[in-house]
Amino acid sequence: MEMQGQSNLNSQQLSYEQFQEQVKLRQQQEQLQAQQALRNAGLDPKSQQVQQVVQELYNIERELKLAENQLQMQMDAQKRQIQLIQQKIQQAMAQVKSSLVSQPNPYMQ
Repeated sequence: MEMQGQSNLNSQQLSYEQFQEQVKLRQQQEQLQAQQALRNAGLDPKSQQVQQVVQELYNIERELKLAENQLQMQMDAQKRQIQLIQQKIQQAMAQVKSSLVSQPNPYMQ
């Protein structure tokens, strides 16, 4: 059962990594387009520096959002694991309880 959970987690991580790579490529393309637009507009180097700082801040914001999403996915997975463990404990307790009820108590005779 644990191996199945690990394989599901690995497939989720792989899709997340693929998604993260796609986002990174898109960001690079947007950054190149922004730089080209600045050159085409003939902006001075100071304006280009400001634009680069703004672009970098947007990149940092995206990275934070991706990290937050990844953390949320991990927390959700751990919550599901805890719930499964709780179910197993409840099942074990029910089995113990039913076996105690079905066996005669030698001390009661």
